[in-house]
Amino acid sequence: MKFFNSILLIIISALFYNLSAQYMSAPKLSGVGLPFFRTGIFRTFSQDGQNRIVRIFIQMINDDLTFLKNGNIFYAEIQYEIFVNDQNKKSVFNKTVTKRIETNNFDETNSREIKNTFSTDIQLPAGEYNAIITVLDKNSNKQVNRKIKFNVEDWDGTDFLISDLLFFQKFKRDSLGRIVSFEPSLLNNFSGSGKYIYFYFTTVVKDPHDTLTIKYSIHDARNSIHQINQYYVVNKGNYNEHFVRINREHFDQNSYELRLSGKYHGKTISSHKFFTFFWTLTPEKPKDLNLALEQMRYIMDADSIDWALKQPYEERLAYFKRFWKRMDPDPETEKNELMDEYFQRVNIATESFSTMTTEGWRTDRGRIYIKFGPPDDIERYPFEMGTYPFEIWRYYSLRKVFVFVDRTGFGDYYLHPDYYDEEYN
Repeated sequence: MKFFNSILLIIISALFYNLSAQYMSAPKLSGVGLPFFRTGIFRTFSQDGQNRIVRIFIQMINDDLTFLKNGNIFYAEIQYEIFVNDQNKKSVFNKTVTKRIETNNFDETNSREIKNTFSTDIQLPAGEYNAIITVLDKNSNKQVNRKIKFNVEDWDGTDFLISDLLFFQKFKRDSLGRIVSFEPSLLNNFSGSGKYIYFYFTTVVKDPHDTLTIKYSIHDARNSIHQINQYYVVNKGNYNEHFVRINREHFDQNSYELRLSGKYHGKTISSHKFFTFFWTLTPEKPKDLNLALEQMRYIMDADSIDWALKQPYEERLAYFKRFWKRMDPDPETEKNELMDEYFQRVNIATESFSTMTTEGWRTDRGRIYIKFGPPDDIERYPFEMGTYPFEIWRYYSLRKVFVFVDRTGFGDYYLHPDYYDEEYN
């Protein structure tokens, strides 16, 4: 059976489901010779609380840069430009910066783990803005643009302020153990490795002798609270940086929401941010590995998977690695294109077809999507007199047609019995 075809995957916005960590491959444009970069906005303020500050982050990994050799040094050189316009399309800020990245280790030039993070602070009044960020790889003369919309809230007349939230894992401490710098996670995605993750924010209060109450809670997709904490800030100055540690081992699902609130002089300001966990090359926790093996039922016989699930964790992991190593179309590269394709389809099926009772990858539509990819055409027929809702999926290149019927009216689509043979022909 041909399980994989060349149709481009259409990535659908993620919904939140009660899952273990999902597989996440490298971005589509990362690793293809372009100066691929991520960017993020962090809205904060000056230490006296008088000025609104927008910090724009630019983050690139070494593998997405072009390195040249000069003596014993390998170097990459990039130039980034930031243009900011207000809602009337009037230019309010522009800046050009050149950065050089050097290493004497050739392997580091192809590293996907080494991130280069740059930031620029912009002082802006309240309003709505558009930022255009251009990154030029000066060694390859290739460039990429990115646009971001953001707003700056009007904080006039408030007794205290709270910034945006930033997640991170990697950081540096000083001799007293205080965090002095960190590498922001712009996607808020974390692998299963590492015991802790952290989040950061800043506050300003009018009178540091009055108490500021900070409360945060972490909720899963079902709104169940997994962690809650509260602390007080007093006599520490008007401006404070907050570094909060979260124990990674307390979380075994895919998606969570951090909710933060500050209370001062009877007024409350709230903020929130979503974060997720994933695995990349191999599942890093037993629960993730078990789920990955279960999801491989559409390309392996059930007896083999049932046998693997009964083995100790290390044997299960070795079994998983051996299978995908055999399937790897290009063993010379770190990336396994076939595994990427398969688990991306699993994730899309889960995000798109989950119901109140069944995870999307286990449904009939999910199974067909995983096996054959996105259909060339979908006809949808909602409620009509005398018929159940149904969908027709057509795969022209494979000469296959599938009909799914929702007999309950609650989105539980099942493959029509007349089309069972179509799946295996």
